[in-house]
Formats: sequence, C-alpha cells, structure tokens
Amino acid sequence: MVRLLRLIESDGPFNPDVNDTVHKVYEQAREDMGRFVGAASDEIALTRNVSDGINIVATGFDWEPGDEVIITDQEHPSGALPWINLSRRYGAKIRVLPLTHNQDETVASLEGLINPKTKLVFLSHVSTRTGYRLPAKRLCEVSHANGVPIMLDGAHAVGQIPVDVKDLGCDFYAGCGHKWVLAPQGSGFLYVDREWIDKLKLTWLGWGMTEEYDLPSLSFEAVSEARRFEYATMNWAHFGGLVKSIGVAEELGIENTEARISELATNLKQRLSDIPGIEVESPMDPEISTGLVALSTAGLNHEAPGQWLWDEHRILVAHNPEQQSMRLAVAHFLLEEELDRFVQCMSELAEAR
Repeated sequence: MVRLLRLIESDGPFNPDVNDTVHKVYEQAREDMGRFVGAASDEIALTRNVSDGINIVATGFDWEPGDEVIITDQEHPSGALPWINLSRRYGAKIRVLPLTHNQDETVASLEGLINPKTKLVFLSHVSTRTGYRLPAKRLCEVSHANGVPIMLDGAHAVGQIPVDVKDLGCDFYAGCGHKWVLAPQGSGFLYVDREWIDKLKLTWLGWGMTEEYDLPSLSFEAVSEARRFEYATMNWAHFGGLVKSIGVAEELGIENTEARISELATNLKQRLSDIPGIEVESPMDPEISTGLVALSTAGLNHEAPGQWLWDEHRILVAHNPEQQSMRLAVAHFLLEEELDRFVQCMSELAEAR
C-alpha cells in the first residue's frame, strides 16, 4: 500500500503507468476477496467498510409504509441505524429477533417473525456484542423458504471463521478488511448475488459505474457487475493492503486460524469464569462461539476497569463503563503469555474489590 501511495506521490495518479499499476492491484483485491468468501469477482463491490455495504442494500429497496425488516437485538450501530432511518423516512417497521445462545431457538424465533410484510432479513453472522455464531445457513434457508431475501453482516466473521457465501445461501454479505483479516482501515466489500445485481436499486451514482453515459439525452446504463455500486474517485492504492492481508490469511489457512482462536478463547473464558466478580457473557461452547469474549464487570466494583487496564498495563480492550461491560478480541496472533497477563490483572481487580 505504501509502495503504491509513494508511486502516486512521485509520478502522479493519472500517469498512465501509475494508473495502470494501481488499478491492477485494486482489481486483484476484488478477485482475491471473491475467492476468500466463495463468490465470483463480478459479485464483489469494493467499499470502505461494512457500513457502506449495509447502506447500499438498505437503500436499494423501494420501501413503503408497513414494509418490515428483521434485525437482531445485538446489532452494532451500523447494523441498526440504516433501518431506523428507513423507518423514519418511509414508515418501514423494524421487527427485532432476540438472540440467545441456543441456535435452535434462534432459527425458531426467525420463523416466528417472518410474515407476508417482511421485505428483508438482516442479521449479523457473528454477534458483535458476544461473539455468538449465528446458524447463518439455517437462517438463510428459513428466509428463502418464506420468499424473503437475506443479508448478513460479516464484520466479525470474515478472517476469523470460514465464509462461503454460496454455501450460506445469502443474497447479500457485507464485510471489512480492517478487523480479522488485518487489512488497512477503509478496505471493505459487499457481495451481491448475481441474481440481485440488476434488481438492487442504485442510490449513490457517479463517474466510473456506467457502461454508457450520455448527457444530452440524460441517459445512462450501469455496468452489469457488482462494481456498479462503486462510484467516483477512491483510494485505490489502499486496497493493496487488502491483497497482502488476504494472502497472509490464505497462507496460514482459515481453518488453522479458526482453531487457534478457538483454543485461545475457550481457555481464556474458562479461566475468567473462575474469577469472582466477573461473568462471561459469551457462549462457552466452541461450536457456537468465536474470538470475541464479552464480560460483565459489574461485580468488580471498579469504576473503569478497561481504562485501568490501559493506563496501568497497556492492555487494550473495548469497554463500556456505563454498562459495566468489556469485550476482548482474541486474535490468532496473541500469545498465551499475553492472555496470562490479562487474567492476572483481572484477578488483581477481583482481589481489590
């Protein structure tokens, strides 16, 4: 990525040789991401992040008052705000799927929520709150059995667990590079099943996404691939980092990465559950959990344990003092000694309470 940016800096972005070099890498990112998630490259739109992908799909339907969308009760703000906005603008109704750590209950709950007014199902593949792994394939089957398209948010799935969008059977899948793939911020993607490329309406348009464009006749024809959802100037060089990150992920092997994360996270949860004042909120079963480890720290009687971890030990976690919760991302590159340090620190807080 730095090499491409320096090339642009020294020779200019529209130098034909520079432009060709940068765009070859950009298109390589599209091809590599498609292969990584089991899609064809022409079904992949490159975006800045998951939020871009969600908004492209959310605004790609013609919503009318009374239309319904189903989301879960554990969505990230980016997985909820677009639908809340649709509710305000068009009168669409949001129905909420409550998540438990029982996959059969999750499937049954979705079956109970879908009705003739359901226009779209939107679910996280992995819960951003607890790391719970939803039974995505079964949920896609339920949605399609009722004639409803389904979108998955793969922010915490891609790069952590195997993802095959064709096997899952989803219609849309949004992901990002900057989390578990370890790519730069600003490198994301949206998978659009080929059957939906022409049916999903365009909302943001601009230079670069048309096959034909004629100003005098006020007409245009969008390209017939998912890149129709990309428009105007982008930081194309940025995606060189995504190409390299996918290469590393494939060299390691996603099954190996998943196994390593599972081993580290399972061991950590077991140890933390033995510490007084800490409640592990993530599933303990490795089959339905991931490397996201969520904790309730209410029993520690400490105002801001997450801030204390950073100030005193330079351990970085996501923490919410108001909700007295904490979340760790147990990635495959972490060392056992580092997790030992974390457990020791939490034990110290428990003793001091």
